[in-house]
Amino acid sequence: MVGWKLSFVGGAAAVMLAAGSASAAPQGTPDLPRCAQPIGTVAIQEPQRDWWSPLGLSNPEALIKLMAGRSNCLRVVARGQTMEMRNAERSLGDSGELQRGQNFGKGQVVAADYIIIPDIVESNGNAGGMNIGGIGRAFGGPFGAIAGNLSLKSSTAHTLITLVNARTTEQEYVAEGVSKKTDIGFGGGGGGWDWGAVGGGYSNTDIGKVVSIAYINAFADLIGHMQQTAPGSAQAAAPIQAYTVTNTMIMHRGPSPATVKVRDFNSGDLVYPTGQKNGVWWEVDDENGNRGWVSSAYISPRGH
Repeated sequence: MVGWKLSFVGGAAAVMLAAGSASAAPQGTPDLPRCAQPIGTVAIQEPQRDWWSPLGLSNPEALIKLMAGRSNCLRVVARGQTMEMRNAERSLGDSGELQRGQNFGKGQVVAADYIIIPDIVESNGNAGGMNIGGIGRAFGGPFGAIAGNLSLKSSTAHTLITLVNARTTEQEYVAEGVSKKTDIGFGGGGGGWDWGAVGGGYSNTDIGKVVSIAYINAFADLIGHMQQTAPGSAQAAAPIQAYTVTNTMIMHRGPSPATVKVRDFNSGDLVYPTGQKNGVWWEVDDENGNRGWVSSAYISPRGH
């Protein structure tokens, strides 16, 4: 976990690295990590609970998108309303309403390697007349108890970014970031971070800036973990995709109908391509582990 402790003295932010013995780091907001090329493609999922509205903030999705773009570490694919609009354009094309040559159809959407979920463990805000007890009552449960018991003279945030493999749905990592402000006066941001581009309350309130810094730290932790894997490794490591047999056919020992018959397939059976191809012939495994060659004309990706 990459952690930063922020202490504010005389309106200037002194960033202290909280790993082992504290050592001084450059003044201002910590720098975003930088990547020579994107590590992977991500979709951002909204957390199950709305923790941001009681703090006067907007959904953290825009904040994560900005960090992903500025760092060049992650490519973000749009889902939700954006996909609805895309599908509307696709429907126009299917109905013949679009102009010729628009090249709008199947097989063009980029898959997300990962799903990331920005969340928060605890926060405490005292800017703009924020009532801490009110936050506690709004959330209730353990989170409300945490927020309600924090000191009114400090703003703190402990953020999480959960990394989920989009293909296997496995939770691979939970990145953490912590920040703390111990003085009402918030110093100007540094580290090359453009506060004006953040918006949504993250750039013009004390607690918003504290949460932003916590997310920068969580993002750095996330990228540090992801950089241990090569770009494209999530796709390469994914289990073999199942294909459905679309017509009665024969599995042969080799890529030719003249080779020995292995078995028959009926429509609806499943096969698993190994990646070996010879013209229209694909090497596949069946569900019992038998291996042979079939014509790719009679199989289709499952669900298509």
